[in-house]
Amino acid sequence: MNVDKLFNIPSSSIPSGKNKRKLTANPNIEVLKAVRQKTNPEELEETSDFVTGNKDFKTSQPVPSKSALATSSSSKGKGKAVQISDEVEEQEYYIDDYEEYESDLEELEEEEGGRFYGGGLTEEQKRILDLVDQVDIEEPENLDLAGVRKMILKFEKAIRKNQELRVKYPDDPTKFMESEADLDEEIKHLLTLTEVPDLYPQIVQLGAVDLIVSLLSHENTDITIDAIELLNELTDEDVVAEHEEGAIKIFIDALLEHQLLELLVQNLSRLDEEEPADKQGVFNTLGIIENLTSFDPAISERIVRDTNLLQWMLNRIRVKVFDSNKQYCSELLAILLQNSRVNRLKLGELGGVDVLLQVLNSYKRKDPKDADETEMMENYFDALCLVLEEPEIKQKFLEGEGVELMLIMMKEKMMSRMRSIKVLDHALSTPMGLRNCERFVEIFGLKTLFAAFMRKGLKKLKKNYKTFTEFEEEEHIMGIIISLLKNLPPDSEARMRLINKFIEDNYEKVDRLLEIRESYEAKVENVNKEIEEEKETLDGDDSEMEELYLRRRLDGGLFTLQLVDLTIAWICFEDSAIKEHVSILLNRTGRSLSNVKTILEDYFKNMGDVDQIEAENRGSSENVKESMEIDNELPVATKTDDDTLKERSLKEKRIVEMLIGSL
Repeated sequence: MNVDKLFNIPSSSIPSGKNKRKLTANPNIEVLKAVRQKTNPEELEETSDFVTGNKDFKTSQPVPSKSALATSSSSKGKGKAVQISDEVEEQEYYIDDYEEYESDLEELEEEEGGRFYGGGLTEEQKRILDLVDQVDIEEPENLDLAGVRKMILKFEKAIRKNQELRVKYPDDPTKFMESEADLDEEIKHLLTLTEVPDLYPQIVQLGAVDLIVSLLSHENTDITIDAIELLNELTDEDVVAEHEEGAIKIFIDALLEHQLLELLVQNLSRLDEEEPADKQGVFNTLGIIENLTSFDPAISERIVRDTNLLQWMLNRIRVKVFDSNKQYCSELLAILLQNSRVNRLKLGELGGVDVLLQVLNSYKRKDPKDADETEMMENYFDALCLVLEEPEIKQKFLEGEGVELMLIMMKEKMMSRMRSIKVLDHALSTPMGLRNCERFVEIFGLKTLFAAFMRKGLKKLKKNYKTFTEFEEEEHIMGIIISLLKNLPPDSEARMRLINKFIEDNYEKVDRLLEIRESYEAKVENVNKEIEEEKETLDGDDSEMEELYLRRRLDGGLFTLQLVDLTIAWICFEDSAIKEHVSILLNRTGRSLSNVKTILEDYFKNMGDVDQIEAENRGSSENVKESMEIDNELPVATKTDDDTLKERSLKEKRIVEMLIGSL
């Protein structure tokens, strides 16, 4: 080996990772022999310290230790002991020995061309480096089919060897410890497969899926955690999104066939989250579930049906200490409930509504500590809104005193107030929300609702919470008012109290209602203007864009404007004095009830399309799908399963048609 070129070698050629070694400075063998001939054993110990550059020496000269001084004082030395005074202590120097050693050292440096000119390494260090160079550094496998096949064969061999040793020496871990280290290394090598998702079908054919999934039952949880990490990386959403869907589907189907879901959930009970590695294993397990549901949302129902993951997550979020896994559970809970009525009903059966109300109760008078905890709180609110879309859950929400909790949050004006209004919007909607509507009025919810409607405390909210959006809050407040108007029985005390809110204080709520209408009418006009300008630049038929344009209008303020005009039509229908006051206010701005009628007619004409859009995004429009009968009779709240979206749309059309005729 040419040592002179050692420091010119590029760093990329030097072994890295576990192959990297640190070599200690050892004395030259010839020097040790020369010194050993002239010194006794204890003097040799001190001299070797000097030769190796021992940092325990505090002077620039080689100084023997106290033990050497004690020995030399009682023995016959070759040279004359010279005493040298020091500020700290007196020490003896043996001049003759040192001079002979120094001359030997000078001869050695001349032979090698000097320590620095000779490469700066001793003979033993050179010999060790030569041995390192002789070791074959394992080159990474080529990521083609042949390389992947070789990688999987090595992986299989490592598994087989570890299993054999575990069976042969079940009570002696030292016998199979090395094989598990090798297995761990092979699992890490498989992480490179994420670079070739197009080869996933061939990976399945080679039997890799069966091998990987089998490790989820390994006796050593560290191996299991490694396998979980590998699966999380192989199914990562970013990896899947960038490659052919067919290849990914074959891989995921193979995982499911090998009972991946069941094994993953069973492993959760094995992992102790007090240990950092196990905690990361739980996090990666949740990541795999999210990856699978992201690829195919239908898998969410299979997860809830075939495993007890939902129950485990409900138990996990009840733990008071906040951490990343608790946050991830809240996020995954909302994902599992997003598109599945079956999962929502299952959560209701497991007492999930009460659990969500309990975890949200801690935020009624305090805010989350940071952004991550804020996200977790919002996930809980989203999950609650999702389950409240099912009529059966509304009763459980009422029994769990959910209406009371949300009303307290509205009064406290903390961060949770913004989400509590949204939850009430969902809880009071549809005919099955009748009991919640009545309970809301009984506990004096109208006072709190209309305080928010009149924008009381709004400046404080805007100042304290940058995420606060008045646009969203107004939408949900109008949704609650519409649900109360539709669900409260005619001539009931609760309904009379609602209508009286618009009459009291010289119709100030009506004034505010028309103020909101004017604001959203201007927003819709701006959106319509933008759309018309875009249409002029389009060539040919733009009929295919109509649905997109409608969505833009709804998002731009049309949906809230429709709710406002429905409310105006309802209260005008209920009280003639209110209708007269509305007409006067509209005339002042150059408007009339005909403008309200126009908005409702446009809504009536597009109700089919609106329902189609709302079916995809029910969170923002559940409020206007249910209706009362035209004769103002109490709606039949028990008709749920057979009350299809089409039937609800027909009812809504009838009620809108009636309101249009009353204007």
